[in-house]
Amino acid sequence: MRALIRKALPIFLVLFFLYALSYAAGYISGRSGWASYRALQSSPVLKFSRNLDYRVPGYGDLLKKYKTWHDNCRTAYLLQKNAWGMGTLIFINNFFFANLTMMVRALFVAPLGLTIFGKFFQGVVLAQAPMAGRMLPVFLGEFGGYFLTTAGMLTFVLWTLFPGSFRFPTRSAAARAGLRVLGLAVLLSGPGILAASLLETHLIMSFF
Repeated sequence: MRALIRKALPIFLVLFFLYALSYAAGYISGRSGWASYRALQSSPVLKFSRNLDYRVPGYGDLLKKYKTWHDNCRTAYLLQKNAWGMGTLIFINNFFFANLTMMVRALFVAPLGLTIFGKFFQGVVLAQAPMAGRMLPVFLGEFGGYFLTTAGMLTFVLWTLFPGSFRFPTRSAAARAGLRVLGLAVLLSGPGILAASLLETHLIMSFF
């Protein structure tokens, strides 16, 4: 497994560099007043990115049903002031639903461009939103988890598409190795997402 991790490391590093650059550019733009998160919220690119997953036949319908269920549960837990239920819901949403969304986007590679724009937007939000300071630990936990999942799926895709470039004897061998890296990435994303979910639950319930 160590050999596979070393082989996947360049992909993880390149993606991390792109994410970090996007966040930094967004944060600097927000602090300097060159961009406004309120204006970016209504940008066509961000709207398209938010609704992209719902456009996929079948998959989009399942997401809509899930969102309806999630919103109903969230409202009920807030009215009941049920911190345990809210925390469980947030973790399920972040670890399963959000991770799945990230993996599907990475599977098709092209939507990652929209994700990078989303990181720029988040950087602007961190620079300008009033609650950004309190949300920073939540952001860091979720970022670490989602980054691992996205990079793991991207590794699986690139290895499967270009096995020779990564020195695999066959495409099937590359795919199996990519799945092992992806599985490890998903498992490692769990602790960060769990910690972020607990912090997010605490912040939400503190308002009620």
